[in-house]
Amino acid sequence: MKVLYIEDSVADADLARRHLARQAADITLEVAPTLAEGLARLDAGFDLLLTDLQLPDGTGLEALTAVRARQLPMAVVVLTGSGDQDAAIAALKAGVDDYLVKRADYLERLPQTLRAARERFLAHAERRLRPLDVLYVEHNAFDVDLLQRHLAQRAPHIRIESVPDAVAALARLPETPDAPCPWQVLLVDYRLPGLDGLELTKIVREERRLSVPIVLVTGQGSEEVAAQALHLGVDDYLSKHEGYLYEVAAIVEKVDRQAKLEQERLRLIETSARLAHFIAASPVVLYSLRWQHGTWAPAWVSENITRLYGYRVEEALLPGWWETHLHPDDRAAAAGALARIEAAGSLEHEYRFRTASGALRWLRDSQQLMRDGDGKPQEIVGAWLDITASKRQQQIDEARRTALDALIVERPLGEILDGIARRLEALDPELRVSILVVEPRDGRLYTRAGPSLPDFYNAAVDGLEIREGHGSCGSAAALGKNVVVADIDTHPYWAPYLELAHRAGIRASWSVPFFDDGGKTLGTIGCYYGTPRTPNPEDLALIEEFARLAALAVSKVRANERLRQAAAAFASTRDGIVITSLEPRILAVNRAWSEITGYTEDEALGQNPRLLKSGRHDRSFYQAMWATLQQAGHWQGEIWNRRKNGEIYAEWLSIGTVHDERGRPTNYVGVLTDLSHLKSIEQKLDHLAHHDILTDLPNRLMMQVRLAAALERAHRSPQRLAVLFLDLDRFKDVNDSLGHPAGDALLVEVAKRLRSRLREEDLLARVGGDEFVALLEGILSPDQAATVARGLIEQLAEPFSIEGNQVFIGVSIGISLHPDDAQDATELIQHADAALYQAKQEGRNTYRFHTEALTRAARERLSLETRLRQAFERDEFALYYQPLVDAAGRTFGVEALLRWQSHDEGTIAPARFIPLAEETGLILPLGRWVVETACRQMAAWCRAGLPLRLLAVNLSARQFEDPALPALIRSTLESTGLPAECLELELTESLLMKDVARSLAVLQDFKALGVKVAVDDFGTGYSSLAYLRRFPVDKLKIDQSFVRDLDVDPGDREIAATIVAMARNLRLVVLAEGVEKPSQLDILAELGCDCYQGYLFARPMPADEIVAWCANR
Repeated sequence: MKVLYIEDSVADADLARRHLARQAADITLEVAPTLAEGLARLDAGFDLLLTDLQLPDGTGLEALTAVRARQLPMAVVVLTGSGDQDAAIAALKAGVDDYLVKRADYLERLPQTLRAARERFLAHAERRLRPLDVLYVEHNAFDVDLLQRHLAQRAPHIRIESVPDAVAALARLPETPDAPCPWQVLLVDYRLPGLDGLELTKIVREERRLSVPIVLVTGQGSEEVAAQALHLGVDDYLSKHEGYLYEVAAIVEKVDRQAKLEQERLRLIETSARLAHFIAASPVVLYSLRWQHGTWAPAWVSENITRLYGYRVEEALLPGWWETHLHPDDRAAAAGALARIEAAGSLEHEYRFRTASGALRWLRDSQQLMRDGDGKPQEIVGAWLDITASKRQQQIDEARRTALDALIVERPLGEILDGIARRLEALDPELRVSILVVEPRDGRLYTRAGPSLPDFYNAAVDGLEIREGHGSCGSAAALGKNVVVADIDTHPYWAPYLELAHRAGIRASWSVPFFDDGGKTLGTIGCYYGTPRTPNPEDLALIEEFARLAALAVSKVRANERLRQAAAAFASTRDGIVITSLEPRILAVNRAWSEITGYTEDEALGQNPRLLKSGRHDRSFYQAMWATLQQAGHWQGEIWNRRKNGEIYAEWLSIGTVHDERGRPTNYVGVLTDLSHLKSIEQKLDHLAHHDILTDLPNRLMMQVRLAAALERAHRSPQRLAVLFLDLDRFKDVNDSLGHPAGDALLVEVAKRLRSRLREEDLLARVGGDEFVALLEGILSPDQAATVARGLIEQLAEPFSIEGNQVFIGVSIGISLHPDDAQDATELIQHADAALYQAKQEGRNTYRFHTEALTRAARERLSLETRLRQAFERDEFALYYQPLVDAAGRTFGVEALLRWQSHDEGTIAPARFIPLAEETGLILPLGRWVVETACRQMAAWCRAGLPLRLLAVNLSARQFEDPALPALIRSTLESTGLPAECLELELTESLLMKDVARSLAVLQDFKALGVKVAVDDFGTGYSSLAYLRRFPVDKLKIDQSFVRDLDVDPGDREIAATIVAMARNLRLVVLAEGVEKPSQLDILAELGCDCYQGYLFARPMPADEIVAWCANR
């Protein structure tokens, strides 16, 4: 520490320097003989200024003023002569850090005084960094100005704001003690106009009850009044004597410091009271030990020991009390732990402790050693926590784990129950346990465990009859409830067994029965003590927990035995047996099932039984089958399945539902009998009856059956179907020139070519010599029928090679449509025949619709296809965007919608050109353009800061079937910079269900990229919860056909509610499309729909309008 000493006495200065050099080498002293020289050297980096109070050219207070005015980081200590105590006190009031009287020993005290002053200065300096706001109530403006200028120079951290009188002061002060006060100190002049300083003080203290410190400023000669004011609530006073300004800062800081100390004291009192409440309610007992007479003795314990353990505080502080109540088996370990604490510093150990009521409790004792300043052990502070419940639970958990492990490895029941009994006994050394089990063959109780009971006792109760009065266990099993016998000598249940009990040392018996899931008694747990005893609720709850473990063990062992018996029957039967889960997944098959289906057990396990699906049955068949199974619990009937080698075969299948003990379905069991041989004969006869012998195509009879069925389906779900009547051109010439065998060979080849050009689901039948009929279901427009007709004509344009001859023929085709041309099969055939005649009349090798209007429409389709191919080159396609809004009405995304603005025709509806693009394959380049353009636009909006988080893009069937689709999505995201989570791909549910395995694989590719997937037009197709669970989709869109009449059609509302419920079950988002009316929105919001789309919010708009739309929202 570097000290500047201003001292005019050379002798005193030299003595101080020599003493410090000897006794305080860390203190360096430099001397200035005059005030002037000292002031000149103040800026030389000193830590402390030591100055005589009386100097030849001034006073030490002037040096203090200079230090404070320059804001130098220096402590100030003044030296005074003996007897000059008043001057020292005045210096302290002026703000010096300490003083020292020049008595005989002052040099000895000098080093410590300097160090303490420096520390005090640093502490005060930290406080001076914090502003101290003072309200100065003074009517004399000159005095106010004088004080403000003085503090600005010497104590700038004290900020003065003045008011001229008491009224103004009260206006600046809070009305109640709860309101914050902006002032840390009130500086009040005694002589104020109107209310004087004492009256103001009374109002502040008594009426407003404010605790802000008050310093009363009085004139000279009024010290007595100021002293009396201390009794009225004034914290200090200051007399306006000469130099009083030097005292203001010190007094203000002092009362502020005292006020803060008082606040801290009150907070400590409040905290102590709160801690006392906490401890009183706490489950933890706190205590301390003191080292006395060579041992640790109790010094203090929290009062909640009485509530928790029944002992008074005075008892707990008696010597030896703790050791006396330890469990005898734990005393040595507990004492040893306490002996180790000096080395460890802290420890935590557990032991058993007896409460005042005699109950044993497990305690966790946490201790911390406290040391004094010299590092010697002084005190141990500790905390007790009752862990009896956790110890019991630990034993229960361990018993459960041990029992389950034993069950897994199929240990004997007696061994498992013996382990459970031993675990229970471990919780109380005085307890002995037996477990008796009901034997189903005779309904009696037999001993399965009794590890601590004598053998003669276990043998005596083996085979105990279940009846009330037959001891505790026989009575508990008969009554189905706990039986507690606190003293067997006085209880009638034990009268027949007293001699046996006394011989075994039993005086108390508690018996708890245990049951299977159906409530049937499985056995009892008996607990025995050598002295009379009554259990508390905790004791019974513990025994009941172990009883449930015993029930689990007995139930599982018996269930395993039943399974072994069933397994033998399962393996030996000649009928195929399959066991599935409810999903369903195959869990087990027998050897006969493998022989019938061709699948080994390893190949079948985990598979869906659908792997045998033949395709012979439609969806309604399986729906009816499952509905019957779920309602009645069983189903049986004839069904066609497919073996592993692809062979279709018939079987008689019986399916039953397996339920658990609570009646809940757990599994299905199917038993099947192979009907292959019988069915093969039936199939041959049926095939001959319904197929053309020459071409193997369906014959007229089959065609009529299929057509009738197709019409029935079309009536149920409105859709078009087409009948194409085909007649070969020039076939008679072939017959006449080459003979009938050549004609037959030609018909076979024609059938093959025609069949290859049709879809698998389309029907081609031979109905006459050279006449064929094609049945097309589910066509979207007449154009599609025309496309098929042209394809068939093209297919026969190439020459046939018949018996070494090139044969050229053509085909004329007549087309009729349902429902456009006819409602029944006869009319459809007639109209198609009429159209065929027209085609023959108009030049052959062509096709005609039943009406000229449809023919014109087919030609128009050709024109539309031509213009569609040119639309790309003409840049006629555009994307519109329709906003998507959430439940709060906020726009969170858009759906991209394709528009065709033809230069020739104007706007062409998507419904006209999208199906055509699908058929012609143009949908692939068109879809690629849509994805890339929309993603590029969305990325630009994201960079521009638009609040759009999602772009929805529709995918067509052809796009989804394109193997390059995932790569296209990945490359587009990379090239545009659009985050994957901002892109949502929309697919129809019918598209997903077309090929479930492939759909699942493609969707997983999408999810790997990070894009979202939505199911569009949900509810119009399969709507299968089971299938949806398999697909990694994020959103369901309620089709607008259900939204349109939502507010008037209860059926639509029920469908919408079902879709929302399915989505909730699958944790998917739900969006309703086509919302046009507020009433629709209200219903959808009530159902829990997440987001919306429709004209109620916004129509589709070009990209440049989206920015304005978002800004206006």
